[in-house]
Amino acid sequence: MNVVTQRAFARNEYRAPIRFSKETAQTIHKGEMLNSSVGGMAFIAEHELRPGDGILIQLLETAPDACGLDVKQDYYAEVRWCIPGNAEEVSNFQVGVRFLMETCRLCDEIIHPCRLDNAGLCDACREHVCSFSDGTIKDCIENYLMGNVL
Repeated sequence: MNVVTQRAFARNEYRAPIRFSKETAQTIHKGEMLNSSVGGMAFIAEHELRPGDGILIQLLETAPDACGLDVKQDYYAEVRWCIPGNAEEVSNFQVGVRFLMETCRLCDEIIHPCRLDNAGLCDACREHVCSFSDGTIKDCIENYLMGNVL
């Protein structure tokens, strides 16, 4: 039986500096992105990460790719694999992550990559909902989702 493995999204080969941290840790680590796609990225880290770990990733410079990763936001991702680097990079690990995605609670548009502050809404729905508020965006979204809109 032949098994063909294929990526769900095309990868953009581009090296760029990143910062990342485990979701429960305050320590920020430096890394280098090797490639990215709409669904995830691969990068080099100085220490081993475990598959299943949740991490926050921030790009330090804009990557010229079609998936539109933005230096202005954090990306929440799950570690899928981690392998030791090659002989030249003895203390490094190559890490593959999958961006965690969800759908907008109002219009079912796919939100990717998932931001921790999006409250389950796409940018268009967040803008529409928050246009009714004179308070903070977070309070407005919480009130709307709880059914407390006037």
